[in-house]
Amino acid sequence: MTVKIRTLDEAIAHAKRGLKLVAEVRLAKRPITLKVHPDLDILEEQEGYLLGARFVFRTGDGAQIVDRVYVLGFPTEDPEETLINRNLANSLLKEDYRRLKEAGIRLLDEPYFEE
Repeated sequence: MTVKIRTLDEAIAHAKRGLKLVAEVRLAKRPITLKVHPDLDILEEQEGYLLGARFVFRTGDGAQIVDRVYVLGFPTEDPEETLINRNLANSLLKEDYRRLKEAGIRLLDEPYFEE
């Protein structure tokens, strides 16, 4: 039986039903470009970044990938805003790690965003 996991909540639900899952976590800071959108007062393209994680859940019959974005930031933000964004992303990540472990999912590592 192939298990579909599209969200962390689905992984948690499968684990609570007894499915043995192991998760590997890879963090990334991904550059993005916000396109022009007059309805949202974005009148010119803006560079930004996403702090996110890729969770690779391994089961007996394969692997499922779940990507999760924690923060949207901008290279033009001041250092204090950058620190706040990183701390927020790490706080949300810590909560996700707690939820996964409570469901019985084994995490191979628990990385956090650094400077």
